[in-house]
Amino acid sequence: MANILLGSDSNPGGRKYNEDRCGVEHFVTRSGLRLDVAVVCDGVGGEEHGERAAQLAMDTVLGYLRSSQETEIPRLITAAVRAANAAVVAETERLGGHQAMASTMVLALIADGRTLHIANVGDSRIYLCRDRTFQQLTRDHTFANVMVWLGKLSPEAAASNPDAGKVMRALGVHAALNVDQGVYLSTTDYGEANERGRVGIPLQTGDSVLLCSDGLMKNAPSTGQALITAGEITRTLQTYEGQAAAQALISTALGRIPAGDPADNISAAVLQTEDPSRGVLRRGQLAAQQSRQRLRMALVALAVAVPLGGLLLLSVGAFAGFFAYNRRNANTTATQLAQSSALALLQTQTVEAWTDTPTLPPSTPLPTLVPGEIAKLFDGPQFLRVLLDDSRLVQVPAAGTWFIAVNHRGFGANADIHLDGGTQLQLKAVTDARVQFRLLEGSRIFVQSGSYPNGAEIELAGQPAVMTLRGCLGVEYTDQATLTALCFQGACTLSTDFGVTSEGIAAGQSVTLDMSRLGANPPRPILAANALPYWALLQRTGAGRDDARQCDVPPPPLPTPTSRSDSGAGPAPATNTPVPPPTDTPVPDTPLPPPPEPSPTDMPPPPPTITPG
Repeated sequence: MANILLGSDSNPGGRKYNEDRCGVEHFVTRSGLRLDVAVVCDGVGGEEHGERAAQLAMDTVLGYLRSSQETEIPRLITAAVRAANAAVVAETERLGGHQAMASTMVLALIADGRTLHIANVGDSRIYLCRDRTFQQLTRDHTFANVMVWLGKLSPEAAASNPDAGKVMRALGVHAALNVDQGVYLSTTDYGEANERGRVGIPLQTGDSVLLCSDGLMKNAPSTGQALITAGEITRTLQTYEGQAAAQALISTALGRIPAGDPADNISAAVLQTEDPSRGVLRRGQLAAQQSRQRLRMALVALAVAVPLGGLLLLSVGAFAGFFAYNRRNANTTATQLAQSSALALLQTQTVEAWTDTPTLPPSTPLPTLVPGEIAKLFDGPQFLRVLLDDSRLVQVPAAGTWFIAVNHRGFGANADIHLDGGTQLQLKAVTDARVQFRLLEGSRIFVQSGSYPNGAEIELAGQPAVMTLRGCLGVEYTDQATLTALCFQGACTLSTDFGVTSEGIAAGQSVTLDMSRLGANPPRPILAANALPYWALLQRTGAGRDDARQCDVPPPPLPTPTSRSDSGAGPAPATNTPVPPPTDTPVPDTPLPPPPEPSPTDMPPPPPTITPG
């Protein structure tokens, strides 16, 4: 009895809404069958009906499998898929039948860790990766295939028909449904494939089974480039395991979708037998990447060293001439130095010289969310909408700043996500323990994890990087080459291999991730210039101002009063009137001190739930 590793991931792709659903589970049925199950559904229908159909289909098939007393696997699969079809048909009738809703489905289950059984309705797919080969087990239920199975058209005539790619079978279309359990490894015949499928496929060490919606295997509409190739899928499944494997597949595909491209939703679920060689392959991959990076660094150093000597000589000569010139203009230089000194003094203030955040109006309580709601979205103080656990993509206008208050079970405080203009974020899942979301490039956010015991988890689209925090973190994901993370308070970690290994970021420290070598530069104290954008972002809402205080995010520094002389009259008295620095004056690159450790008597009471003020 082999141990089966499971993982699943889904993303809207280039669309606003995600009509895909996928899930993986281990359980024992009421009849005593030990099953490892994966399911992927791709919904169809307007006004959110496609999402509803996919969710209903997935929930129904998993619930039926868990509660069934059937002991014969083929009969169990047929009954479970037909129950899902009946549920979608009934929902359509309940809505009056005015809006069509349907869903494709692929289902894979492994009995007792040994034998794989599958089912398919529509054009989602199941693949088997074994011994560096990648083979499709299912056959799409398109016009071209179905007409041949029914004997109505020849393969050539069906393939040339204008409707060749039209999907002919889906859940929710008809009350009667034929469930295809065929394994089409060496045949395209429907009957022969189903005979093999009912027997099942004995699994071997290192086997990987991939279920995916059709969006994963498509090309990007604007470029025609495949989102992921068969070779990339094979290498990924030979390198990563379980959840990390599913995340790696989706991350690779997301990296091929240009900004604004209307690519389809993409989902993947994996079932894998254990294989010790996967860890070896992963370590070899990292070693090869590091070796290539060292070679690039050596070549760059060589290219720079040659002209550097000549440049140094030119610089010495230029400096000598500049020094002689300034000797002839002593009075002018003295004035310039005095002005520069005043500016430098302003720009080198440390955090101790910064003033406290101004007193602001108190925040008002956030209404407790009802079951099924996980967060509320605001544009400044204005409420926009409730967010559901449906993997929708939140896209902030370039000139806007939004705020997400996450309060899944009515905790004493929210988890807050502040989003700068242009940010794209997918809120993936929220449980009683953790907030999980994915960040797309071109985004800047500030996260305060609130009362969630396991904090927040942030994935980067297109990269294997994952960050976790229990506290306060600022993240700027500029592009697929650079990421900067600032841990203002609490415990933060960064992983460059989907959470397999991770490194801590101390409070008051920042790291820059160099994706060209899949590694982080050494942590360093947070610079004032890097902290300023987050302080400005947090001033847009009452919740943000509260978070700035709780997370020790400092405001901009005030200029230090300086003495001046007016016609020999002596120094003028210093003024205490705050003068904010001009917008074109650089912010000092001085490190922030670590946040103070409160004594037990100074511990503040638990913060109330809040809403932007």
